[in-house]
Amino acid sequence: MSDICVVHLVRKKNGVEPFERFLESYREKPAGINHDLLIIYKGFSSKAEIILHEELLTGIPHSFLLISDFGFDLRSYFMAVKKHESKYFCFVNSFSIIQSEDWLLKLYRQLIQPGVGLVGATGSWGSIRPGQKEKPELPWVLKLARRWIGAGFGIYFDAFRNYHLRTNSFMIARENMLKIRSGIILTKMQAWMLESGKKSITNQIEKMGLRPVVVGKDGKGYEKNEWDISNTFWRGTQSNLLISDNQTRKYDAADLEWRRKWEIFAWGELTKVPRNISSENL
Repeated sequence: MSDICVVHLVRKKNGVEPFERFLESYREKPAGINHDLLIIYKGFSSKAEIILHEELLTGIPHSFLLISDFGFDLRSYFMAVKKHESKYFCFVNSFSIIQSEDWLLKLYRQLIQPGVGLVGATGSWGSIRPGQKEKPELPWVLKLARRWIGAGFGIYFDAFRNYHLRTNSFMIARENMLKIRSGIILTKMQAWMLESGKKSITNQIEKMGLRPVVVGKDGKGYEKNEWDISNTFWRGTQSNLLISDNQTRKYDAADLEWRRKWEIFAWGELTKVPRNISSENL
């Protein structure tokens, strides 16, 4: 067993295409460090249903875990940590695509720095709590919840700046992951609370006296007050992004008006221009 386990979530309802895209990037972009690969098959009822996926993995050493399509991604990750005993875990969701060689090594090097307890490919200062002047188009369930709960969101979510690492791809020591109080993760709201709420994984790590760090394609670790200039999420060209996902690709495909709305949501109106981007690209 390696000290590092990479956990990739595959959901039956997503079809095989996202898995194919992830595996293509996994083959093309070497991780740079030895690791185990654990595939979580979510929603598959038997081994017979994963034959096609397993064929795609031919030549790639791995293990797999079959779980029911119950709860959200983070619940699956906590299950993996309990069943696998590697020292460090890197979680990448169903829509992740690796963007850089040595991607895992870059994450690992930052995670083992003194005082660091959590690293990820992207972070945000945004909050779903009412208060920001401009917000991106929100899912209907969140719009409905905001109408019903209103200011009650303040009970569960901090206002902007609401520092949190996004859980599409992140790395953490097993011992710290086991200390995280996750509660029951059965609803989207509970998943949002664990990612960006007052009791988020990021906030719980900070209460342990440890720091959350965003890691770019350049291998640099960005402290939370530098995330807006890391050029990784909803800023400029996102050219320093280590691992992309459906949200970063949505930004890439959007027009300038929507990009600006999402940028304001993540970073506020008075943001600094990233050092490696000219203002013309914003």
